[in-house]
Amino acid sequence: MNEHIEDIRQAVKAGRPIREHGPYRVEIGDEMLRFSGTSISDPVPTGRQLLEAAGVQPISEHSVFQVLTNGLLEGLRPDETVDLRTAGVERFLVFRNDRSFRFELNERVFEWGATRISGVTLKALAGVDLFTHDVWLDVPRGQDRQISDDEFFDLSAPGAERFFTSPRSFTIIVNGRPREVAQRRMTFLEVVRLAFPDAVINETTAYTVTFKRGPVERPEGSLVDGESVRLKERMVFNVTATDKS
Repeated sequence: MNEHIEDIRQAVKAGRPIREHGPYRVEIGDEMLRFSGTSISDPVPTGRQLLEAAGVQPISEHSVFQVLTNGLLEGLRPDETVDLRTAGVERFLVFRNDRSFRFELNERVFEWGATRISGVTLKALAGVDLFTHDVWLDVPRGQDRQISDDEFFDLSAPGAERFFTSPRSFTIIVNGRPREVAQRRMTFLEVVRLAFPDAVINETTAYTVTFKRGPVERPEGSLVDGESVRLKERMVFNVTATDKS
């Protein structure tokens, strides 16, 4: 990189002030989160200037979003400005679209400038490990659906979309003992058998299952036979057996 260009990302990493004059190196990415470096002279460019720097045509059919330090996106109108000298302002996403779509991912609201988004992009936005986590579509009153890495989900479908990520294996605490399980949901009987491996539901023995530190939609409660619950890392279960004879 030309030594006369101020690399904003490197300046932030080094903890030094960003100089007052350009040119500046910023990173501009696409809907697949593929970023490349480009330079821009104006310290306070408009959204249109950023689109011009990205080299997209026609500009009227594209939109630009700033990637905030917390990973969320903030749209920039063509006439709206952003100060590159502010720490953390160095990454942008450009989409070929004049619309944005809103969805929720791990309880955070995102704006996205493309009609479709891939499973691997959702995981990247969530900031989770791509190889140890899965991403799911939250289906209210139905079965949640896994979004594969190479699937492109259509955000233009009616209704607000909610996604969440989960590790491919969990450590849960059952009666004070850590247990590692390779599944996202567990039934009442599966939890019981982690505490009592030979458990059988019959007329003489009853089991009670309670839990806490669960997912946001059900952080605590109890399970009965036939029910299941979505797991969360370090979720705590307490299982007791009662002899009814």
